[in-house]
Order: sequence, then C-alpha cells, then structure tokens
Amino acid sequence: MNRRLALYVDKDFMLAGVKPFDTFTPLTAKGYARIPLYFFVDTAANRIFYGDRYQPDFEDNLPDTYGDFLNIILDEKAQYRVFHYTVPVVELLKVVMDDIRREYLTVLGELTNALDPAARIPVAVSWSDGVGEASRKVFTDYLRRIGYDPDDAVFVPTETLALSLFASNHLTAGVHRKVVVMEAFGDDLHYSLIQCYNAASVERTGAHTYPLLGVDSRVNVIATYTVNYVNARRRLLQHKEELEKEYRRHFRFARGWTRQLDTDSRPFVEVKTDFAVERGVDNKVVLKKDEIEQLVTFQVRHVSQSFELFLERESQRPEDVDKIILLGESLRNSAELRAEVSRFGSDKILMSDDRTEYGILDGIFLRKAYQEKPQSAPVAPAMPDFSQTLPPPAATPAGFDTVIISSQLAAGAQLELGWNDRLIRAMFIGNNRFLIVQHFKSQIITGDQFTIDTLLLGQRPVFRNITRNNQPLGDYTPSGVLNVLKKV
Repeated sequence: MNRRLALYVDKDFMLAGVKPFDTFTPLTAKGYARIPLYFFVDTAANRIFYGDRYQPDFEDNLPDTYGDFLNIILDEKAQYRVFHYTVPVVELLKVVMDDIRREYLTVLGELTNALDPAARIPVAVSWSDGVGEASRKVFTDYLRRIGYDPDDAVFVPTETLALSLFASNHLTAGVHRKVVVMEAFGDDLHYSLIQCYNAASVERTGAHTYPLLGVDSRVNVIATYTVNYVNARRRLLQHKEELEKEYRRHFRFARGWTRQLDTDSRPFVEVKTDFAVERGVDNKVVLKKDEIEQLVTFQVRHVSQSFELFLERESQRPEDVDKIILLGESLRNSAELRAEVSRFGSDKILMSDDRTEYGILDGIFLRKAYQEKPQSAPVAPAMPDFSQTLPPPAATPAGFDTVIISSQLAAGAQLELGWNDRLIRAMFIGNNRFLIVQHFKSQIITGDQFTIDTLLLGQRPVFRNITRNNQPLGDYTPSGVLNVLKKV
C-alpha cells in the first residue's frame, strides 16, 4: 500500500489526496475540498479557526485574522497570541495539517489496521508558481517538525497534471506534443508550456504569470473601475501595490455588483463602497451597463492576447500548440473568453473541472510510480511507418463495419477508410477529430486532421474542418462512397 500523502499548495488554499492502491482519493479538511489558508485566532477562547469566511475579515484588516499565509510566514516578527504565549504565524498551519492527518488516517485506516496515528507521514508537495522558494522552505521545514517527511523531488503541477491527463486518455501520446496550460485558481493567470515526449515523460519548458488576469473579466473590470474612480477623487492610495491590494479586496464586492447589473432593469446601478484604509466611509459609484460591457470586451481580448504574448516569449506560434488546457473557474465559466481562445482552434481546448484539477495530485503518484517502477510507465502504441504506402483497397481483407460513431471511439483508435481506389488510415484524437497517419492516392494526406461525426459504409463521407500544418483547408467530400470502413 502506498502511504504517501500528496499536497498541492497555492497562495490561498491547498489540495490533498492519497492513492493507496490504484485509485486516487481526494482528502478534505472540515469539509473543504479546497482547504483555505485564512485564519482567525479567538484570543478569548484560545482557539484557532480557518476557512473562507475569514478572507473578507483579513482583507478588511480586522484584528486576529490572518491571510496571505505563504508570504506572512517569511516575516519573523509575524506572531499571534494564544494562552498568553506569543507564537510564530507558521504554527497556524498545524490546525489544518491535523485535520488532514485525521482524514488521511480515516481513509487509509479503512484499508489496513496497521496504521500508527503517531507515525510520520511521507508527503510529496507540488507548488503553485505563485509560491516563492523561501516560502516553500519555511513550509516544508515546519511539516518536518510536526510529523511529516516531505519528498525532496520537485513536482511541477502542470507536468503532473499532464501525466494524469495522458493516463485518463484526455491527452494522446504522439498527437499532443506541445500543450499550453492556462491556470487561474486565484487572481493571477499562470501560463505553462509543456513538451510531451510520451505519456510518461513530460517537461515544462516555459512559464509566465500575468497578475490579476485570472479573475473573471466582468468582476475584474467592475472592481478596478470602482477603485480607480474613488481613488481619482479621494487620493487615498498612492502606490501600485496599495491599489493592487484594494483591487483584490474589491473582487468580492464586484461579484455581488455583477449580479445587480444582470437583474436591475435600469441602464445603471448605484453602489457604495469603502477602502480598507478608511473602513466605514462610503463612496458612491455609478456603474453604467453599456460602459462596463465595453470594458469587459476589452478585458477579454486582453486576456486572450496574453496567450499570444506568452507564446511569443517562448518563440512559439499558436499553430504549434496541440492542446490548450483551461484550469480554474473563471476561465471555464467565461463564454466570452472561450470564444476568444477558440480562434486558436476550438478543437484544441480542454476545459477543466474539479476532478481535472485533482489530476495535479494524481500525477504526483504516477510520476513516482514511473520512477520507481519504469515497467509501469505506459508505452505509446507503435505508429505506422509513414514512408510505406497502404495497399490499394482491393487488397484489404473483408470484415468491414457498416457504421462507426466517432464519439464512441477511444483515443488512439485507428480506422481504415476507402473510396474509389483511395485509402487512408486515421487515428482518433478526441472531440470527433482524426489525424491521418497514412494515405494512398487520396487528396487528404498523412498529417492532415479532420472532423467527422458518423461514418457509414456505402455513403459518401464529408471530412470537415480539415487542417494541414495547422492551416485550415475547409471541408472535403470525396467523389465516391465509402467502400472500406473498418477498425484496425
């Protein structure tokens, strides 16, 4: 049984999970799947609490509340008081890790009676790009002090995610060689360029972060508009860092104002707000719907342009990218952003969900397994020899299918399709999309990709959205009906 605990640590939350045998199991703490790193110290009761509910209190500078945890633990003077003792802030982490330990023992205890509750727990940690090296060291040093043994290996989250996506057939070896991950778990937008050599070997070759672009575009626009409007008149904030902190604080207000704009029949909404440095002093702001929507359009374009800027930094072109993975609620919930990103190839987009995000942790276990037992690593299916032409259709043995529905195929499945005296072999790569791996006398050739939903023997196929070298060629309808249709 694998006793390792896997953690993903972001600026504001953690994910935890185990994989004692072959099935990954997420761990929660106090019911949180995303375990928040916001704390409240009840000095009267000498108790420590954590949860999302304390984030607004921290942003409003209320006493005895703590956030920005991965940065504040670097401040040796940052302390709190409990039982009349002064304690370093990093000690707040113990209440979280104790709850994770209890869940860990519960899950693994159902599988074995040999667990010692006091035993040290091996742990592998994957870090968000937003967590600096100094914070990582303080965090892992503290884990060692409270009964955990952190692995010294580096687990890049987008690399481990890619391994998990290959294992679950969301990515296909040999087809998805260059993958871009757009991750917006928090307020910032993190990019990664992943080079995929095979299903068991991936490497991040580029990364960059764009601050504040990870927030929903409407929320971002409304928050920044409001803060800038008030600050232009009141001059409460003088520095860029102060403004950015107030933008982040206003994101939670802007989510509520977004709902008001959607439901109020008037062409504008009046809101009142204050700044953290002057709490309780209201400032009135008028949000005009048409102005806000115009700014949102610009913001969405700004986010999609960051994709091109990132690729330019990495000396890549959009057509070089085989898959674009969108991680985070703000990215997957924005129809406007999805439409913008789709101009780089709608078939390239992979939308995440909560289960996809746990692939970061599942991939840790896969990477460790591939390292410790190389024979467990998946082997890519042998690709056909592209230098060899297929035999003419007359030489193809009997045993054809009468109908094949693309959505029922597994990634990597190969078909032979023939009409007149033409023949192609095509590999299914997902989303009703195929890659031609061999051809004989056909106008669509090896390396081309096309989309088709259903194939019927004796019917003329329509190959849609054909691309060659990532350039669109349109649709193609052969002159003859399918006289060869079979899985190979």
